[in-house]
Amino acid sequence: MNLSRRSFSLNLLGSLMTFSLVKNLGDMDALANPVRPVVRAWIVEMEAVTRQLRQGSVQKISWQTQIEALLSRVDLKDLMSAIDFDKLAKSAVFPRDHESATDVEFANCDGLPEELSFSPYFYAMKAGTAIVPHGHSNMTSMHMMIKGQAQCWQFERVSDEAHYLTIKPTSDKVLEAGNVTTMSDQKNNVHWFKALSGPVFMFNIGVYRLNPEDTLNGRDCIDPLGGEKLKDGLIRARRIHIKEAYRLYGKS
Repeated sequence: MNLSRRSFSLNLLGSLMTFSLVKNLGDMDALANPVRPVVRAWIVEMEAVTRQLRQGSVQKISWQTQIEALLSRVDLKDLMSAIDFDKLAKSAVFPRDHESATDVEFANCDGLPEELSFSPYFYAMKAGTAIVPHGHSNMTSMHMMIKGQAQCWQFERVSDEAHYLTIKPTSDKVLEAGNVTTMSDQKNNVHWFKALSGPVFMFNIGVYRLNPEDTLNGRDCIDPLGGEKLKDGLIRARRIHIKEAYRLYGKS
């Protein structure tokens, strides 16, 4: 594949969010502010642990724990400065029934490789819209709330069938500014976010195609509310197309 990891992940995100806006900040003349040393330190640390994940020296659950711990120490104002929050928020687009995502670049950040091991994005949602319930494969991700409130549901992916996923609820909480959630194939693989107050802005990183030889199926959208309730709290949820997911869950 001739695409860089960055281009691949951006193209992938665009294909996953068929009706969303995925913008490249190079077209916006954004991120003119230099990254402060205190911010540069955690970006470099985030790159280091993600590189270890790709190399296989760190397990996915360990990556989740380390990323959550790292971002819990980050001053929200420093993060907002690093991603040029004001410019991102001003140019944000709010689709009727889902989120939008903007490609983020870290400017003037010494100590980082030309191509990062992770792909950073800025998510925006208006009140009442949702990131629809879905799982992933061959990747990890992190969402950090910057502004607003969102209900966050997380599930373990217990088993797969051709037309169903069996899942088990693990978390149901309201995310506020500074809160962080992560997912991987090993823990909290399925998640779902609903904006409670608007606008909602999130900082996101995705680590795609951890095993280059395995396929990356993108989002496995499901219908948990319409699923069959099994014993021990399990839910057998139907796999659905992303268009149906937007129709059922995108606008609450």
